[in-house]
Amino acid sequence: MSPIYMAIFCLGLFALYGCSRSSGEQKETQEKEREEAAGVPDGIVPAGSDLKKLFDTGATTGRSPLEFDYGDRNRIVFHGYFGLFVCERQESSWQVFRSLDLKALGADATVGDDYAVIDAGRERAYITPAYFAPENENPVTYCFEYENNLLTERWKYQSVKNDLLSWSYSQAMPVQEKADRLLEKENLTRNSNIYPVRGIGGGEFGFLAAENGALESLRYCVYRDVPGEGVSGESEMGELDIFPLFRNGKGE
Repeated sequence: MSPIYMAIFCLGLFALYGCSRSSGEQKETQEKEREEAAGVPDGIVPAGSDLKKLFDTGATTGRSPLEFDYGDRNRIVFHGYFGLFVCERQESSWQVFRSLDLKALGADATVGDDYAVIDAGRERAYITPAYFAPENENPVTYCFEYENNLLTERWKYQSVKNDLLSWSYSQAMPVQEKADRLLEKENLTRNSNIYPVRGIGGGEFGFLAAENGALESLRYCVYRDVPGEGVSGESEMGELDIFPLFRNGKGE
């Protein structure tokens, strides 16, 4: 091979190596930037909501309705700007099992471009902060596993919501009206959606309510149809069970 061809060949190798190295360094830098921007590394025990601090400052439930994400006879999951909470039944009461500080993830916005998309089910929740923000071209999603209290990053996930239990406005309205009339007698106001906690046709519906919007007064309420009270055998009022969720500023 002539010296000229040899020189051209070597220059080509150097150029290829340089491009490959530059591409690798760029990819590594982008990944590092994403991790730093996320603010929470992969696979850690996340910060829980500081209820005492919230109560000491007279925190309210917020302007936006709370999201009652999941409910059954032993566990409920809900969230608001103040955090995501998993509560479990303990004999005749309900206690906080897990909580997640959404503000620490930049996921406490309930309106606007910074609105956080939260997909929560019985075992885990997926949280995507600032999903609609124009500058957030590659949104990061966090997976919060309740049982092991672990937070990890996910780039893809499958929804954990049960669409069959996501009631439409027209379906929920009759139950809401009955429940709201009962709440008035208790000086409480409903501030979440209604969820069929015993499945479709189960006759029990869970939701959250508070006194004058005070977060510390948050209650878990279960409305139950009473058969045969109405003209055509349908319930006109029903029964309401009310459970305090936060006690002594610690959720106990």
